[in-house]
Amino acid sequence: MGPGGEVAGLGTFAGLVSTLSEPNGEFFSDNLISNETSYLQVAAELAARPAGGVYLGVGPEQNFTYIALARPSVAFVIDIRRDNLVHHLYYKALFVEAESRAHFLALLLGRPWDAAGDPGARADVSAVIRHAEKMPADAATRDATLERARRRVEETWGVTLNAADRKAMEVMARQLHERQLELRFELHEKKGRRYPTLRELLEEDEPGGVKRGFLATEEAFRFVQRMQREHRVIPVVGDFAGDRAMPALAELLKNKGMPVTTFYVSNVEQYLLEPKVWEKWRRNVAALPAREDAVLVRAYLDQGRKHPRQMEGHRTATVLQRFSEFAARQEKKPYRSFWEVATDGAAPAR
Repeated sequence: MGPGGEVAGLGTFAGLVSTLSEPNGEFFSDNLISNETSYLQVAAELAARPAGGVYLGVGPEQNFTYIALARPSVAFVIDIRRDNLVHHLYYKALFVEAESRAHFLALLLGRPWDAAGDPGARADVSAVIRHAEKMPADAATRDATLERARRRVEETWGVTLNAADRKAMEVMARQLHERQLELRFELHEKKGRRYPTLRELLEEDEPGGVKRGFLATEEAFRFVQRMQREHRVIPVVGDFAGDRAMPALAELLKNKGMPVTTFYVSNVEQYLLEPKVWEKWRRNVAALPAREDAVLVRAYLDQGRKHPRQMEGHRTATVLQRFSEFAARQEKKPYRSFWEVATDGAAPAR
């Protein structure tokens, strides 16, 4: 595809990234990887739903698994932090370059890849990881991968990166290179909590014991890779309760007749419950064109009160709620706390 790349009749990739995005916002975590060990708790429900439509999400790599499960036509990852947009551009470049799951992971970790010994399409995720880690990480490989990614983003796809963006991409590459699969989510102000490593997240099972992450199967990886190569995963800087990105995206999707089917909101609503802010979030959700069965995917992080669906060994619980249930509850009795949001009206999750 040419510079920018046409995106499913919506415009060019670079144009959408630029025109939909708001100025950078602040948050209190690094956002390099997820911290939700329960993210596969709703995998079976998502996989059983009809494919197509629009996926919306927030945050880092967890979105790739949800995209593989939901099988949308197009996806937007909306986050208040511009660094998250840059991280997704880096991921996109690696997906485009990768020849296999092990190659993708080797690129991500700054390691050379042994093409001849690649474990292949039938390998489980543990074999993929072992092969990606076969060759020692080295700075030259990392820097060359980073430079190829930057050039793809700027020169091939036409996305403008400023100095801070280039630094954010470099920091991501260096953190993954230095900490490898032992990388963890971190708060800017340390609280002493132990968050999962990237290795643990990639090897996580769904409740039935099956590994369903985006690197767990060839099918899942290739679906996300195809979406990335066709410019159908678009990162956007946006506030969920903002006046620019979310309303503009809703208008665009409405005009194109493209309904939302899945919206992964993580625990962002926890920070939107101030009355005036919450009302804007309600407005933005209501403005989205949504398929009749559209769902919100929420994560609850145990901060002293255990979620009724929290699984043994997890500090998080992941639940589904239909858009229609969310709207009906708001009309009947507005939420007063994130506990109410996360526990009320959730669809069954194993």
